[in-house]
Amino acid sequence: MLKPLAALAALAALSAPAALACSCLPCDSQPPLLDSEYINGAFVGELLSVRKPASGSFPSETEGGFEYPAELVYLFKVTRSLKGDMPKYVMVRSASNSAACGVTFSFEGLNAVAVSSNEAGSYRSSMCSQMCWGAEPNRSLITEDTMQTWADPFAAEE
Repeated sequence: MLKPLAALAALAALSAPAALACSCLPCDSQPPLLDSEYINGAFVGELLSVRKPASGSFPSETEGGFEYPAELVYLFKVTRSLKGDMPKYVMVRSASNSAACGVTFSFEGLNAVAVSSNEAGSYRSSMCSQMCWGAEPNRSLITEDTMQTWADPFAAEE
């Protein structure tokens, strides 16, 4: 009797939809943002607008019965380029919620933004690329008036 129950439990676990959760490496396990091969650009900028893409242009993806949230598009005016040849205005895509590694930027101050880019030249940011701004050796790249969009939960408080 136990074998059929165990087989049923294993089948249920395999067919259950995947949970959406963001998981990032701790900052001390990552290279400095400017040295990372995964970060194509970094800048400090003023957030000008945030919008959802027009419906149909970036549909939600469904995988394993779970629908991933749509993206948001942030428009920044670059005030200081830190890595890469950043244009004066940059559109950055990110997932619309933190469970999908989405980032929340602020209108209330300058934002430090780390981005990756694809072949088409569009920029993306995620919680994993944003969370290490306050860690050594990235701390010197930003100033007091720059918003940190994510605090490293593993960083020691000073």
